[in-house]
Order: sequence, then structure tokens, then C-alpha cells
Amino acid sequence: MSDSGMFTTDVDQVNELTITVACECYSNLSLIRDTLEQQSDLNRILVWSPPVAPTPDNWNREAELVLVVSDKANLPMAIARSASYKQQVQATILLYLQDETGDPGEDIPGLSLPCKNLNADLARLTKALFAPVIPQGLVCIDWADTRHVLLLDGQILIEEASGSQLVDVIDAVVARLHAHASGRPILGIQASILCRQDKLAMSHVHHLLSACKEITGEEATLIVGAPFLDWPDSDHYEVRLIASVACVELRGTR
Repeated sequence: MSDSGMFTTDVDQVNELTITVACECYSNLSLIRDTLEQQSDLNRILVWSPPVAPTPDNWNREAELVLVVSDKANLPMAIARSASYKQQVQATILLYLQDETGDPGEDIPGLSLPCKNLNADLARLTKALFAPVIPQGLVCIDWADTRHVLLLDGQILIEEASGSQLVDVIDAVVARLHAHASGRPILGIQASILCRQDKLAMSHVHHLLSACKEITGEEATLIVGAPFLDWPDSDHYEVRLIASVACVELRGTR
């Protein structure tokens, strides 16, 4: 950790994009601190504020994104805190840390992550959320676009697929999201195609957008990006989706 108390990228990797992520913990502060220290910087200015215990008078109004992290015992307070941030139009993600017996979290307005896989799952969230938010691309996503999905009040699902045939990869990852939504309305999707720049075609973007439209309603927020990347493998494609899906009726969680 730097002398400033912030987790940050190397100075040589500075570009015009800076995203500060605050982390408020209704859970084990040491666990979250250790996890954040292991997260990739994604070759951008991604600044992780050290995790803190939230207080009624201390709100992270300057951060681009607030992560509200909770264990099961403190979940009602964390849900209320996350809802308050969204009422203030602050991009927020509730992270519910599940124990070994945790349910899928379909009634929780946020992302449910098993504690035992926290490092890997937080990295998946970071890549799905931030990797396509860069200045250049065949189709660009900026942070204002991403915020639209994060302000939706639903369960967050992250899906990814990879392979050598991009159309098949797109169809597979969208089908996976549709299956995991379990018939619930999909409120919004941020989708991104990751591959070498010379392999991108606008027809691929249209196919991804059309596939997403087939599983959402007319009012759903759809954001699709195709960033230019320094991708080492010319025959490898990845597609990542981060979606907000309507929660089921609560079963006494709150």
C-alpha cells in the first residue's frame, strides 16, 4: 500500500481516466483489505480506498463507486446503506459475503460472493465492470454509461465465456445469463467483447446487442462495448456481461 493509504496503479500507467472505489465494510476489515491488495490495476488509474467501517455521518460522496460489503449478520444494515447511496444517485454495489451454506442471493439487491472464492470473484467483477471503460474502442463505454447499470436495484450477475468463434461465445454467454436469471426480468446489462483490435467487426457488436435484446424487455438498459486491447492471442475471444436482474420476493432476509 502506498504512503497515501490508497491502492493505486503505477505512475507510468497514468491516463485520463481515474476511478476511485470506496469500500465500506459491515464485515471483516482485515479480510477485505487483504483482498483489495491482491486486485489487478487493469492498466489504468483505479484507486482503491482502504476499507472502513461505515458511520451514519460519514458518506463517501467523492468516490466514483462505493462497495458496501456485508456478512450475513449485518446484511439488513448493509442493504439500507446501499439503498441510501442509490437514492443519492451514487454508483453502489452491495457485496454479500456468503458462508458455506449461503443461498444464491436472488432476494438480495447486489452481488453475492462465497467467502472462499472472494479474491477470484472480486477480480471477475473488476474485469467485467472496468475493463471496457477505456478511451478508445470500436464502440466505447464511459463511466457515465456504466453508472446506469449500477444505479439499478436488482441482483447483480456476472457471466463470461471464451473461445475461438466469437458468435458462439456471444450466444453461450447470453444463454448463461438468461438461465441464471431464472425467469426474472433483466433490468440492465453492460456487455463487452474482448479480443485483438484487428479481429473486431461492427457485425459482432450488433450480434451481441441483438442477443441481449432477445432476453430483456424494452425498458432495459443495454450498454455494449468493444475496446481496443493489446490482446496476445489472435484466435481467442472473450465476452463479459454484468447484469442487474430483478430480485425475487424477499424471504425474511431484511
